[in-house]
Amino acid sequence: MHSRLKTAGGSFMSSHDPREVLGIGKAAKVDWVEIRWPRPSHHVDRLVDVPINQYLTVVEGQGISRK
Repeated sequence: MHSRLKTAGGSFMSSHDPREVLGIGKAAKVDWVEIRWPRPSHHVDRLVDVPINQYLTVVEGQGISRK
């Protein structure tokens, strides 16, 4: 299990990539990913059978967005 904290924001006139990239090395699949959203909701999304080798959009409380 790995854990990572993603923070938003920054300082005046700064920028950052809002995406979170999770490397899985030589693994062929991801069993699950748990996202603990910040205040005020503190909602927890647990995603299973997560597709690999692609960018995904996750919507709080709805899981992976299928745009």
